[in-house]
Amino acid sequence: MRAIAVLFFAVLAISCGKHEILSPTDNASAEIKFVNESRYSVSIHNTSFSGPVLVDRLAPGQSASVMVYPSNNHGVGSVFPIRYWYRIEGSDTWTGGANPDPNAQITRNIEADKSYVIYIPQPAKLVGASSYLRMKNSSDMSIEFNRLSIHYKQMNGEVPIPSGYTGIYEIEHSPSGVEYYEYYTVYQGMANYYKIPDFISKTGYIYNFEFDGTRVIAGTIEETL
Repeated sequence: MRAIAVLFFAVLAISCGKHEILSPTDNASAEIKFVNESRYSVSIHNTSFSGPVLVDRLAPGQSASVMVYPSNNHGVGSVFPIRYWYRIEGSDTWTGGANPDPNAQITRNIEADKSYVIYIPQPAKLVGASSYLRMKNSSDMSIEFNRLSIHYKQMNGEVPIPSGYTGIYEIEHSPSGVEYYEYYTVYQGMANYYKIPDFISKTGYIYNFEFDGTRVIAGTIEETL
C-alpha cells in the first residue's frame, strides 16, 4: 500500500506540472509591437477592458513592444481592447473613451515564438468620455465656481482659482448624456457673484469660460473624443 501511495503522488505531481502557468519570458511566448496611428494616447488591454494593461498611455505616433502568451482558444485569437485618452490642455486631467462594439476590438491569433505588428487606427466611435468646464481667471483676485451657495472643487481638489490660473471641473450628466446648466456663478470675495452664461452640456466636450473681473465670457467648445 505504501508503494502504491508513493506512485500516486508522483503521478499527481507530474500531471500538475503540465498545467504550470508559463511566464511571458519563457519560450512559449510571442512579441507584439503596437503602433499607435490614432490622434489619442492609448491604453492596450489584454482579453477585456478589465484585463491586464499591456501598454499604458502610448502617445500618438509612438510604438511599444511587449511579450504575450500565445492564443489558446483554438484559433479564435487573442483580444486587445483599446482605451483612448485625451489630456485636457493646461492640466494633468485625462478623459478617456472606448468603442463598446465587440466587433471593433483588435483580435489576432498569436502563436509562440513569432513576432507581430499591430496598428491601432483612429477610432470611428467612442463612448464613456466625461465633460468639463474650464474657467480662466483673468482678474486680479481669486475666484470660486458656485451655484446656490455650493462652492465646487476643481479637479485638483482646490476650491479657489488664483489670479492668472485656470480651473477645470468635471460636469455631471443624466443618463441621456445631455444636461442644461443654469444659475451657475463666479464668486469673488465680499459676496460678489457674476453669472455664468447658461449652456447645454453634452458628454465628450470641454466648455471654456473666462472671468475678466467684471463678467464671465463664454468661449470655445472643444470636443474631447
